[in-house]
Amino acid sequence: MISVFRPFSLSNGIGDQPGHGLSSFSHTIENLTRDTEIKPLHSHNDYWRKQPLFDALSYGCQSIEGDIWYFPETYEVERTVTETTRSGRENTRLTTSTFENNEIYVGHNQVYLDPSLTLSKLYLDPLYRFLQYSNPQFIYENKNPVTEDFDSKHGVFYNSPETPLYFWLDFKTDPLKTYQALKPLLQPFIDQGFLAHFDSVKNKFIPGPLIITITGNSPVEEIEKESIRYVFIDAPLKLFTSETPSEDLERYSKLSIIASGSMQELLGEESYASAKTRDLNVNDEKDLEKYFQTAHKYNLKTRIWGGVTWPNYLRNSHLKTLWKLGCDLLNVDNLKDASEVF
Repeated sequence: MISVFRPFSLSNGIGDQPGHGLSSFSHTIENLTRDTEIKPLHSHNDYWRKQPLFDALSYGCQSIEGDIWYFPETYEVERTVTETTRSGRENTRLTTSTFENNEIYVGHNQVYLDPSLTLSKLYLDPLYRFLQYSNPQFIYENKNPVTEDFDSKHGVFYNSPETPLYFWLDFKTDPLKTYQALKPLLQPFIDQGFLAHFDSVKNKFIPGPLIITITGNSPVEEIEKESIRYVFIDAPLKLFTSETPSEDLERYSKLSIIASGSMQELLGEESYASAKTRDLNVNDEKDLEKYFQTAHKYNLKTRIWGGVTWPNYLRNSHLKTLWKLGCDLLNVDNLKDASEVF
């Protein structure tokens, strides 16, 4: 099978960073997802993985997430690096990293950002090439023998091309400036019809193989002004109660695809503190299920973050309960363990 994108050297980029041990790689949709069942898993902090995006797809995760940073001015970072040789001698050197104002960077904290880890390199470039490959042009001399419906675009899952991939971008910097920097990077996807979007004039959702949701510092007002919205915002799940005016929830049904919230804000501090050491009880389940049911009434999927990550048995118990209650995307850090549980 033809490689969906060309192998590229990471000798001066990802391969030099802790946790990113491969010097080069080449992936196709087939070798990543052919023998994998799609699972309702959200690859939390996906960029932490040895192969961001690719590991998540290989485990069948339907949702991925990257924290992104945009800086309006170029700046440099100087670090003192101390290394110990085999003989026990310490060598100290000064390194300088430059962060350009025409790039969007991926990382959890600004202090640990690396100039080589950009949104385009880690996510957008490979996703675009995947989608190009899965949406070829069919040319026939005579009658078209195709029996499949090709009106809609195909996605990145080999055995289920009709299934979309949810891609979350957690804005860590100024919402408007970050959004303005992001828009040109999304334009190739828009031109090819790869992005799901909402037509506010026709009041209609148009599906696509890639669904982008902005969380964190969301430019809500800016997106709401757009007649065609190619990105969605993360709706606050905590508002999906009977106490919230229906017109407010209806607004989110046009701005969002998914509503999410932390376990702590949904259960309350006292219940959450107790739940961190035990299975979710009946009262917890009733409280959480109400949020899920209300969000579903407005055609929104749901996700909970900030739940238990250790010990493993308790984390798995919570994940199973959340799935049973109707949570659509399960926040996971350990993809291998979660994929086995489900």
